[in-house]
Amino acid sequence: MNGKWWRAGIAVVLVVAVLLVFAFPKPATEPVRLVYLPAAQSLPLFVAMEQGLFEKEGLGVELQRMENPNQIIDALVVGKADAGFAIATGISAVADTKKPGAIRFNSVFCGTGETERHNDALIVGVNSSISSFADLRGKRLGIMPGIQWNTISRKILKENGIAESEVTLVELPISNHLASLSSGGVDALLTIEPTVELGLSKGIAKIAVDTPTVKWVASPICLGASGLSAEFARKRPAEAEKYLRAVDAAIRQVQTNSSVRQYLVRYLSLSEEVAQAVPLPVLYSRSEFSTDVVGAYQEFADIFFEFNVTSVRPDARRLMLWTQ
Repeated sequence: MNGKWWRAGIAVVLVVAVLLVFAFPKPATEPVRLVYLPAAQSLPLFVAMEQGLFEKEGLGVELQRMENPNQIIDALVVGKADAGFAIATGISAVADTKKPGAIRFNSVFCGTGETERHNDALIVGVNSSISSFADLRGKRLGIMPGIQWNTISRKILKENGIAESEVTLVELPISNHLASLSSGGVDALLTIEPTVELGLSKGIAKIAVDTPTVKWVASPICLGASGLSAEFARKRPAEAEKYLRAVDAAIRQVQTNSSVRQYLVRYLSLSEEVAQAVPLPVLYSRSEFSTDVVGAYQEFADIFFEFNVTSVRPDARRLMLWTQ
């Protein structure tokens, strides 16, 4: 009798235990919060999403598109985002002087003077007579919002012997660049890809000066990056490493497989023709952060000290954690 009651008791305990497991499941892993700019530099993100690279690592992700480069930096620094793509490296350098170590890069895009590797251009309307920065005197120049492109523009104007007061800088969300140019809201745009190629393909714009940042700011010019917040890496190290593995795999695809350009069609609303034609800067992964790459980024970061945006010289090496 006692044996029967003992066995019945064990069975009841097992049933209750099973019910408790299903009633109170183990909490799911928090999704990785990703922010990005609608630019060609976000291609590794698009590859990772389309090829299920995050899912293969057991990660869920939440995407948020930003129109302003400052928004990406702010989200990473204050902990509203875990990682980002098309991160403005100049704004990051300035932010790092105020809150050292908040952001770490795992890849950088560096534009060169080669046509297929450029990042930016000064573009104007197809009937415009502007063919140089000297022609911008008394004109309105559209740029992306934030201190990065404001400072770049000031540097280029200075190198061309143009006083800042002679050109009106107009900050515009990147999605509004071509509309503003075609409507006459601005006389020229200092903009990045794919806006340049899109303007050319639509017959809205022509290139007045190709790769001005390489000519007058730094060569090569490392303007964009992908990276993650130090808080994410510190609080969720295992997930951060899985995330980095997924992005590393996506970067290898961008570096070696031209067919991944097809993803620009979906995420940036480009035609197939434009997606295949848009130039891509050289992409360096964290394992490729050589002295030359760090030096190129430092040369760019130094202009923010030169123009008194920050009172101390930014430390490019500190932002590129995996060089240390």
